[in-house]
Amino acid sequence: MPEELGLPFFDGTYSFFGGDLFESVVGVNTRIRQTDKASSPVKLPKAKHKITVKVISPVKSKSVSSSANTNSYDSISSIEEHLKVPSMGRRNSTEYLCEKKSRFYLGLPEHVYQVVKFIVEVEKIHHVDVLITLKKIRTDDVYARLADDFEMSVTYIHNIFTRSIPIIAGALQELIFWPSSIEIKKRLPIPFRVRYKNVVSIIDCLEIEIEKPSNPIYQAMTWSDYKKCNTLKFLISSTPDGMITFISGAFGGRASDKEIISQSNFLNELPNACAVMADRGFKQIDFMLAKKNCFLVRPPSVEEGQILSKEKINESKRIASLRIHIERVIRRLREFASLDIHARSDFELLSYRITSEGLKKTNENVKGITMAPRPR
Repeated sequence: MPEELGLPFFDGTYSFFGGDLFESVVGVNTRIRQTDKASSPVKLPKAKHKITVKVISPVKSKSVSSSANTNSYDSISSIEEHLKVPSMGRRNSTEYLCEKKSRFYLGLPEHVYQVVKFIVEVEKIHHVDVLITLKKIRTDDVYARLADDFEMSVTYIHNIFTRSIPIIAGALQELIFWPSSIEIKKRLPIPFRVRYKNVVSIIDCLEIEIEKPSNPIYQAMTWSDYKKCNTLKFLISSTPDGMITFISGAFGGRASDKEIISQSNFLNELPNACAVMADRGFKQIDFMLAKKNCFLVRPPSVEEGQILSKEKINESKRIASLRIHIERVIRRLREFASLDIHARSDFELLSYRITSEGLKKTNENVKGITMAPRPR
């Protein structure tokens, strides 16, 4: 290599750097340092003097293959065109992304984004408040990051969220209703039409972990032996085709399914002379449904030491295969990170009153409730 550069032989190692290091003809004034002969890859005669190396035609690295691609990014406008995001501030960019990718950021499919406009028009609330609240529910992001996205203070973001939750809930509650039995039967899935054509509701309970209350009474009433944490339970009903028709208020995690059915308004909303499909845990609600001339469809109970017959096993499999519809509804709700199993939702966002049966939702706040700070 020294011969190619027209250099005299010298003692030491000559390290040649070509390609991207020399982009033009440059004069380099350097002193070649001597190295250990044992580690030197090139053995050259002894020479101790200062030399000037002038690279005439630098060797381009063959590994550089992106030079043609970099030409397309010579200006900021070409980069913006490649990213397909207009140049704007962080807040405007966040609003733009919430609208263009509403399913990802807000949990709303793109074709129903007009729900945001509906809330703004009906409740007379600023659209940014709606975006902040829906994004918080969808992503369960910390207030500090939301404050950066919307260019606001953390305290102001928190106040917007706590203020907007009941307003948005009141507006969207109108979208949960019971369709008529005729409409339900028109949209009844084919697997239901043979043996379970009278089913108008599939019910199940949704549990969400909450922060541990500081009040010992609330700790006991929200403790769930099934989830092994403090939770709130909600009764959810859907039609066989997956439309949500009823969501109860929040109950403590220790409340049984029977108590939730009796204390909620589900029986008053349920149509007469119909069937309700549920899991084995709802085995003690038959007499409640009988008062409305309704009956319960659930898998046969399995007692200790008892062997089910072949017919009951097949019936249990059929019901389990149809109950999967309510599981899919709950899975859709779990897409909102705030409704995840271990989301540890803020207990203070909901209002309750204490009863002998458990916690029940009310319009008045309970005084004296203090919560441990949320680890974030």
